[in-house]
Amino acid sequence: MAKEITTEELKKKLDAMDKFYLIDVRDSFRYEHNHLPEAIGIEWGPKFAEELPHVLPDKDAEIVIYGSNEACQMAEDAIDYLEKDGYVNLYLYRDGFAGWMEAGHGLEFGRTS
Repeated sequence: MAKEITTEELKKKLDAMDKFYLIDVRDSFRYEHNHLPEAIGIEWGPKFAEELPHVLPDKDAEIVIYGSNEACQMAEDAIDYLEKDGYVNLYLYRDGFAGWMEAGHGLEFGRTS
């Protein structure tokens, strides 16, 4: 079962340049407009399973998943899928994009993945 990570914990990981994957499951338009620093956009939907092995080949890697906000079911669905596919080091950033913005942290713009 995935653990949850708070905004403060995620900010510390990013500031420390820890090695992990930060996955934005929002739609590609929103991702390209702006996203959390270092995030990789893999839109939740039919192509998620197609793109996944190219972006996340190591099932033991630390992975943080986020969506739009705490009510975003896409992030939880992606976590469920990853767990069923054998990924074991998963974190849900439940506050998502909205929580990051509310905390006043910086964003990146454009496609980085």
